[in-house]
Amino acid sequence: VNYFFIIILLSICQITGSDIHSPILTINSEWRNETIITVDAQTHIDYGLAYPMTYEFIIPAGSDNLQSYCRFQSTQDWSQIVEKTPEDFFNGIKAVRFDYDENTAYVSIGFSDFSDSIFIKITDSDGNNIDATYSGMSQYYDNRDAAVTSTADDWAYWNNDEFVQTCENFRSFNLWLSCAIVTDGADSNTWVDIQTQLDSGYVEAISHSRTHPYAPYDDLEGEVLGSKQDLIENLDLPDHNSYGIHEYIYAWVAPYGDYDDDIDSMVSVAKYLVPRLFYENQHGFSNWNQDLHKYDPVGVSIELGGYYYWTGSSDTVELNHTFDDVLTYGGVYHVMCHPAIIDWENDDYPWVHLEHISNRNNVWYTGFGHLYAYHFLQSTYPEINLHSLNPNDPVPGQIVIHQNYPNPF
Repeated sequence: VNYFFIIILLSICQITGSDIHSPILTINSEWRNETIITVDAQTHIDYGLAYPMTYEFIIPAGSDNLQSYCRFQSTQDWSQIVEKTPEDFFNGIKAVRFDYDENTAYVSIGFSDFSDSIFIKITDSDGNNIDATYSGMSQYYDNRDAAVTSTADDWAYWNNDEFVQTCENFRSFNLWLSCAIVTDGADSNTWVDIQTQLDSGYVEAISHSRTHPYAPYDDLEGEVLGSKQDLIENLDLPDHNSYGIHEYIYAWVAPYGDYDDDIDSMVSVAKYLVPRLFYENQHGFSNWNQDLHKYDPVGVSIELGGYYYWTGSSDTVELNHTFDDVLTYGGVYHVMCHPAIIDWENDDYPWVHLEHISNRNNVWYTGFGHLYAYHFLQSTYPEINLHSLNPNDPVPGQIVIHQNYPNPF
């Protein structure tokens, strides 16, 4: 596939998307007692957006014992959203948390198979709708202080057992692991084990090419787009990666961290949200590339262990200190690993570090692709229209969501 073909495909993807003059996301308030959030239909198809986004609502001072309800069509019955508190450990689920001291409701909900819309209302204990005003989206799920995500490179038949063990160990700490799969290296037994790990939870499938080549690729389309199709065809992806008949692989991991402009363009054509490379000390989101309609390549915080002598760390002090710094400054802690080189039976450092970073109620734990699926609407389309059907209500005509949060590192 030559570069000219890539550009043609990219142009078609952009042209057949939504009209650039129409809003990607609209948030409408009907008389201040019901909020309707609607995503553009083509964007919904392209990316699914099933992962719950946290929407913030201002609630009246002195409120207590409130409840939140949702539905996805105006003809549906209302369904109460499960309430969580700061003492609960939860991530990536539909939930509401009320902060009565800050007069804020945090409603976390994703888009569904039923429609392109989400209907939300908040009521008092007697079922009366209250005056709840939409105010914005939380930077992290449930307005957490920081985010933790993990990636693991090179799942194939030759290290299948090591990957299964690593998935199980991360899961035992309630830590998500996004596994970068070399699809031509997966035999029938490997696919079965990958599916089992997906079904068991806390595991996300992401692409790592078909043959793990150096750049430039002999078969660019096959390595980038084809590997994504392999994952979709061989796996039954979880709810966070699906919308109706559509399934999604959100992240591409470059073999050897080797990358060029042709690969970058094909990553865009394949509608990955983000490519991950192999460098350390990056603790936040990468920037949105409006021309390619994807995020720029991003690195990781640190490698658990070290595939090469100059990468990673097995020093628990260094590992834990890196996490502590990211948590202090409210960043994204992204730990990556190569399961083939981790000796879970004889080394203490992976256990000590995973214990240190896990099970904190003020941290958002998520898959790498889900991290960017959540961030997508915030950063790609910062101007979100807010309409009120009551012309007398003092609601601003437009809310601006800042494109990128400051990165303190």
